[in-house]
Amino acid sequence: MEERSDRFTALEDRYAGYEVYDPAGEKIGKVDDLFVDEGDQPEYIGVKMGFLGTRSTLIPWEAVSSTDDEGRTITVATDKATTKNGPTFDDDREITPEFENEVYSYYGLQRSSST
Repeated sequence: MEERSDRFTALEDRYAGYEVYDPAGEKIGKVDDLFVDEGDQPEYIGVKMGFLGTRSTLIPWEAVSSTDDEGRTITVATDKATTKNGPTFDDDREITPEFENEVYSYYGLQRSSST
């Protein structure tokens, strides 16, 4: 179990603080959180948005079109306005299967597999 948390921490830290952009190059926000599945693969990114970064929007990893480790940026396939109005979460909200379905539905994506 210890090994998993170390890998998870390394993954989470890898994208921490990356700036997120839409296809037109507009900045959406910064990566605030990374959620991984049972196989330690990225599943969602939580992006801090808003004037003071007061809320996070959950974006499925499948919506990520590219990552640039050198520039510390992630580009997603949806525009800023769509993302801005996407499902939000905070530390008090549990990510339930229903919430995951809502997120995928909002972005027009199909869940590849439900566990």
